[in-house]
Amino acid sequence: MTIREGKISDLNNIVKIENQVYKNPYWSVKMFERLLLNNSNERLWAYEKESLLLGFLIDLRFEDEINILDVAIDSSYQNRGHGYNMFLDYINIVPKKCTIFLEVNENNNKALSMYNKHCFKKINKREAYYNDGSDAIIMKLVK
Repeated sequence: MTIREGKISDLNNIVKIENQVYKNPYWSVKMFERLLLNNSNERLWAYEKESLLLGFLIDLRFEDEINILDVAIDSSYQNRGHGYNMFLDYINIVPKKCTIFLEVNENNNKALSMYNKHCFKKINKREAYYNDGSDAIIMKLVK
């Protein structure tokens, strides 16, 4: 399995995964297209095995700070360690001496457990952040 920068040929699979994973997806086809075509400080990282896209991660980088904006694993590959492995591969490719931030739904116990295993620490929360009224837990990792 490998993690690499996403490319426009990944678009259909990325949209499929996003729509599988999220009840009300934030990212639209147009947003993914912009992300994959423009050279900006936002990047999409594709996680694949033998050319099969299993998941992706989107980050926003500015100097020595990274914000993770979206993480998704194809629903047919969930609960097999792929999210954990994708995150491990991702953390290994980010620059040393950087700080990584992310937000996660307080009710997403699997994700919270995974981030804790990767040594992310809870630093704050955004109350009633999500459409269902649940809080977002803000987490941080200093690499």
